[in-house]
Formats: sequence, structure tokens, C-alpha cells
Amino acid sequence: MARAVLSFLIVFILASGLRANGLPVLRTIAEISRLSPEEAKLGYPVELRGMVVTFSKPEIATLFIHDGSQGIFVSRPLLPGDAGPVQGDHVDVSGFTEPGNFAASIKGKDREGASVRVTGHGPMIEPKHVYGAELGMPNRDCDWVSVEAQVIEVTIRYGDIVVECQSGTFPFFILLKGPLADRSVPWGLAEKKIRARGVVASSFNSVRQMTRRFLRVSTLSEIETIGAEFEPQSPTTVTRANELFRLGGPGSVDIVRLSGVSTFTQPGRGFYLKTEDGSIWIQTAQPIAALPGTVIEVEGRPMAGDVKPFLRARSLKLQGVTTSPLPVAMSASEALDTRNDSELVALEGVLLDIQHSDDGEMLEMRDGKAVFRCLVPWDHGVRSPRSSLVVGSQVRVTGIAKISASGTNDPMQEDHSLMLIARSRADFQTLALPPYWTAERVTYVAVALFVLMLGIFGLARVRRRREDETRRREFEAVLVERGRFAREIHDSLAQGLTSISLQLECVPDVIGTDPILARHHVERARGLVSDSLKEARRTIWNLRPLALGEADLASALRRFTNDLGEAGRVIFSQEIEGTPRPLPPEHEAALLRIAQEAITNAVRYASPGRVNTRLRYGSDWFTLIVSDDGKGFDVTGNAGKGFGLTSMAERVAALDGSFTIESSPGKGTEVSVTLTT
Repeated sequence: MARAVLSFLIVFILASGLRANGLPVLRTIAEISRLSPEEAKLGYPVELRGMVVTFSKPEIATLFIHDGSQGIFVSRPLLPGDAGPVQGDHVDVSGFTEPGNFAASIKGKDREGASVRVTGHGPMIEPKHVYGAELGMPNRDCDWVSVEAQVIEVTIRYGDIVVECQSGTFPFFILLKGPLADRSVPWGLAEKKIRARGVVASSFNSVRQMTRRFLRVSTLSEIETIGAEFEPQSPTTVTRANELFRLGGPGSVDIVRLSGVSTFTQPGRGFYLKTEDGSIWIQTAQPIAALPGTVIEVEGRPMAGDVKPFLRARSLKLQGVTTSPLPVAMSASEALDTRNDSELVALEGVLLDIQHSDDGEMLEMRDGKAVFRCLVPWDHGVRSPRSSLVVGSQVRVTGIAKISASGTNDPMQEDHSLMLIARSRADFQTLALPPYWTAERVTYVAVALFVLMLGIFGLARVRRRREDETRRREFEAVLVERGRFAREIHDSLAQGLTSISLQLECVPDVIGTDPILARHHVERARGLVSDSLKEARRTIWNLRPLALGEADLASALRRFTNDLGEAGRVIFSQEIEGTPRPLPPEHEAALLRIAQEAITNAVRYASPGRVNTRLRYGSDWFTLIVSDDGKGFDVTGNAGKGFGLTSMAERVAALDGSFTIESSPGKGTEVSVTLTT
């Protein structure tokens, strides 16, 4: 009582809300059926009273109702604890229209199902009797009908019972929701004439076109056998497989009997039978325990196939077990002969590709120029995420040859396709793994080598450019050094020799009249010779490589300053900080010349009393400092004017070092060079 009151309140609230949207309330199925898909999409409010449930399966959210004139589908998802209405219930339905995928139907608000209230239960209404093409009319969808038809075959699909029928020239299917116990499956309906009542349902495409018609029945009691469509014109004929559908041989109206040995069984579909003159496909949905090697006698009606006739079985007799037939080894081109359809064959080929499916691994293989496919089932029916097969392998496969027609009507057309159905994983054998150097790997290696060669070539070019740059700098340094040496000779030795010549030229003129003056000129010339000799020694030291005859930079600098200090006018000193170590030859040569230039400039131009050389050894660096207490000079004003200063700066820059000069008039000079070692 409480449930009925609650349902009434829900219906009342929905009805009130629906009227508020401005659309009229539809109260008959006919009014809903007249709506176009665009109109049904607007969601017209629906209130139907006194409807009869013609089909109900809450577990698959399927409900059909009828008003005595026509039917309609109601969207009503299964609710927890709700068994839903049953066939024969009288119900009141409230909801909204929706366009559906084929015909207009009734739904609830938002994602909820329509409201369905059971008001009673009574006998079923009388179905409409239809026949043949009338059943195929699209407007019969959802109707409650009775139809007479000829049963073609009974099969099981996904646990449901599917009865293939034909009414007149129109084919359709009867669908009974399963599963059923094996002994309850109506295998005996095959080739019987029946009368069935149920709800007309349809499958359809994306543009709302019907593609197949179904009759949904609730129980087996709604299917009644009323006789046979026809009887065989003659007694059962014992024949051979290759006699079927030959001119004068058995045809589709005959019942024939064949005997042979099974080679492969596909439960729910049939099995392959090897007879004395070839193999044939036996179609039957009946369960049969026929392992390879089982001797079977089959009685049934022959049917024309794509490339070879097959037999639709009516009865089977297991007559024992013998040796399983051996496969016939042949090439793929030979297997494409239509006589080999349904034969157990063994083919060899190269594995080209692997694709996974629920049934197994679909292999693409090549034998010479012929390409074919092979279905290898999973081990124990368990799908594996990774394949144990290797593309490129040479393999042998045993299986049933299935040849597909080209699709043309040309009887001489031989452009068929071949697929092999392996019976188990054991029917697949790897003969040889692919060679390591496949075309793909060779391509990868070739590309890698090409890229490597490009890299090596690029590095070689960079290295060559660096070497060229180093040689260019060395050549420029040689030119600079030669220019400096030429100026040194010109400014020191050449001028000294000129002065000596002038002093000696004066001696003959005064030696007779003034011997004291002549002696003075000679002494003056001797002094100039001593100075010139010192300049010559200094120049020689500038040209001599440091590594020849010298242990290290400090020793070379001490020898150089000792030669300059013979006159006793300047005091030279040397300091060493850190742990002395050999420096790169190019560093030592540059530092020696920079130090010589700095010391010579101090002696010649600054009139110092003391010149100090400091050598500082760091962990990865070296610093040379030459300082004097001479008269100094204006660094800013003389920047870029002196060749010696410019030469020192260029030498340091060539070695990526730092070079500084600190000086001012009257305060001495300090030259500092730091190099990374």
C-alpha cells in the first residue's frame, strides 16, 4: 500500500513538472509514434494508463509495453532490490519522450528511468498474426505479434539461444535470453515449421536504418512446432562428399548420409569431417564430444557454400575412435585450390606480422609469393599480453584450410584468400629464428654509422680549424717577434756600433795634438763596446729556446739578470712562492720573454735601483710579477704606444691569461701576468 502511494506521488510530481514546460501531455502510444526524432527529442511529457507488459528483462534494462493497438520501448534501468514488472502485468507509465536509436521511446527525468507502476495482472492480449514481408516492415518495431516460419538453424551466442528462421522470403531471428541447460536447448527445432509469438525488435545503423529483425520471446513455451516445411522426396541417400551439388547429384532438398573421421571441432558451430574423397564442414550447434580421430556418421541436408558445399546436420552418430588423420604438406599456392577447403594441411612460411584477438593470435605469413593468415588459439584459452612468436621466423603451421571466394561471379576467378585455423598451440612450430642482420637492423646500423661519420667529420673539421687557428697565431707571433728583434737590433746593437765608430773616427784627428782627448775617445769606445756586448747577449737569450740548457723558468731568469747586473748599477732579486713545478713549454717560453721585456724596459727607461722578480705557483695557476723602484710612467697616456707593452699583452692573450701594468710617475712599475696551467 505504501509503495503504491509513493509511486502515485512520484507520478503526480512528474506530471506537474512536465506540464510546466509548455508541451502537451501525450496519453497514447500512437501519439508518441507520430513524433519525428526532432520532436521526440524535446521531451514531451507522457502519461500512459492500463498498459500491458509484453516483454520484460530487468537485468538487461529491457521493457516493452502494449496498449492493445501497438507497442513501445520503455527505458527503465534496473534498480537495487527491484525485480521489475513481468509479462502480463498491467502498468501505468509516466516519463518523457526520447528519439531513441530507431524509434521513439519513453525515458525518465535526467538519467533516471521512467516511472512504472504495476496496477494488476491478467491474461496476455491476443498477438497480431503477421507473415513474411509484413514482419519486415519497420513500423512493426515493438509490436506484439505471432508469426509462422521455417527454422533454419539453432545456435548459442554468448549464452543466448538464437533460432535462425525464414518466413516466406523474409529472414529473421528468434532470441531467447539464456543460459539454458544443455538438455533444454531446442536443438530439435532445426528444419521444423513453427509458430512463435513475441515482441518485434530491431538492430539498426547510425542513420536509423533497420539492419536485422528479431523476435524476442520470454520462454520456450512461446515457440510451437506445427510440422515440417517439406519432406525429403526420397529416402536418405548414402553419398560421397564430392558428389554433393554435382549435376544429377544430391541437392538442398535431399537428406544425405556421410561417414568420416573428425579433424577439428568448434563447439557451438560444427566440425570438420575427413571422408574418403575429401574433407567437408559439418554445421551443427549441438554439443558433440568429437576429438580428432573420432569416427562419425552424419545425416543432414547439403548446402551450397562459397567455394565448397557443406552439410547442415540433423543427426550424428559416434561410431568409435581411430588414428587422427595426418596433415597434408603442401605450399600455400597449392592450398589455394578450392578442393583443399576444409582439409587438414601443413604449410611453411615466414612470419610477417602478429595481431592479437580474443580467439588467439592472428598471424600473417608468406610462402614464396603467396601471403596467407593463420589463427593460433591461446594456451588453455587464456589471452597472453605478450607473444612468444618472433616476426621474421621460418615456421610450420598445421590447421584447417579455409578458402574465401573473391566475391566475383566469374566461375574461373581464382583470386581467393587463404586462412589456416590451427587446432591448438602445438600445431605451430618455429623452424628457424630470423637472422640477426635483418633489413630493418641493417637500415638502423647504416643510419647510425652515417650519423657517426657525420659526427667524426664535424669533430675533425672543428679540430682542424683549431689547429689552423693555433698555427695562424704562432705565425703571427713569429712575425711579431721578428719585428721586435729587428727593432731591438736597430735600437741597441746598431746604434751602439754607430757610436763606437764615431768615437774611433775621432782618435786619428786628435791623437797627435791632444793625446788625452784621444785616450778619452778610446775609453768611451770601450764602454760602448761593453754595452753593445750586453745587448747582444740579451738578444741571444731572447732567441734561445728555454728548454735548451735551462732547467726551469726561475734559473733562466736568474742567469738573464746576472748578465744585466755585471755593471753593478741595478740590484736584481728573485722570490718564489709555492712549490715550483715544470710549466707547459709554450707557457715558459712566453713568460721568459715577457719577463725579459719587462726587466729590460725597467733598466733602459726607469733608472731603477732595484728590480724584483716574483714567481708564484698555485694549484692550477701561475703568476709572474716584475716590479721596480724606478721613475715610473703614465700607463693611460702610453697605452698602445710601446711595441714592447703591446707584444707582452698579445703573448698573454694568446694563452688566455690576464695581464696588468700598475705604474705612475715617480712610484715605480709593476708588471703582472697570470696563466691557467
